[in-house]
Amino acid sequence: MLRTLTLPASWRAVLDTFRPAFRRSSTFAVFALLATGLVTQAGRRTVVGMLAGASVAAAVSFHTACRFFSCHAWDADRLGLALARLVVDRLLGQHAAIEVVDDTLVRRWGPKVFGAFWTHDGAGQDPNALGRGNRWIILGIVVRLPFCSHPVCLPVLLRLWRGKGTASPVRLASELISLLAQTFPDHRIHVVGDAAYHGKPLLVAGTTFTTRLPANAVLFALAPARTGRRGRPRLKGHRLGSPADIAATASWRKVTVSRYGRTVTVEVAETPSIWYGAFGNAPGRTVLIRDP
Repeated sequence: MLRTLTLPASWRAVLDTFRPAFRRSSTFAVFALLATGLVTQAGRRTVVGMLAGASVAAAVSFHTACRFFSCHAWDADRLGLALARLVVDRLLGQHAAIEVVDDTLVRRWGPKVFGAFWTHDGAGQDPNALGRGNRWIILGIVVRLPFCSHPVCLPVLLRLWRGKGTASPVRLASELISLLAQTFPDHRIHVVGDAAYHGKPLLVAGTTFTTRLPANAVLFALAPARTGRRGRPRLKGHRLGSPADIAATASWRKVTVSRYGRTVTVEVAETPSIWYGAFGNAPGRTVLIRDP
């Protein structure tokens, strides 16, 4: 199948990076066709669009491409980790910090769409911010490219949330973070999630996690040092209160930050703390931001 394509040597070398993720050469050939069509298609990247982008729509059956996703044996995690190594080696460099971000909702309707549920949609315009579709938990590596004025997120690993009664999005995110941490033990990994992502499963060794606090979160000071007395040591310090309580007595300083494409001056306060209800006694920092 690949003989019908004329591929640049550099692109073929990139594709060969993913060959170990496929058991059969015929499956890899379909993947190579679809990947080539993905990067050359200027319109919608549907299955037909990818075949058209690779200029093989008349030679390769639509059903052949669909069976790649529904029937063929290949490992999505292995494929994603190969892509992650490629991104880190080519775009980040040795020992650079890896920054990753969280999930997205792909809107889908219809009774035969697999794994479609009503769930929170962060990009929704309605007051309830709900949407129906596939909720994908995604780890994307943030990179900075010389030809882009802003950072770019490159998705590498994913999980599909399959509704209530199955593994939660937090648990699925923990699985992905653990995979990435095991693959890159020499890199610092910083994970950023929205307010839906908090809980002890996210405490993965070798990583840090940043999330948004709800207004009613109760924070505590770090656990004091052991006294040497008998009995269980304290797991948390004195009560700091809610974010609003901390803000009332915080020491603020002005900093210049870049957000939403603009450079602005804001006031920042931070304090060592633990969010005992979500992360137990794991040490952390509470960062407060306000506009002057």
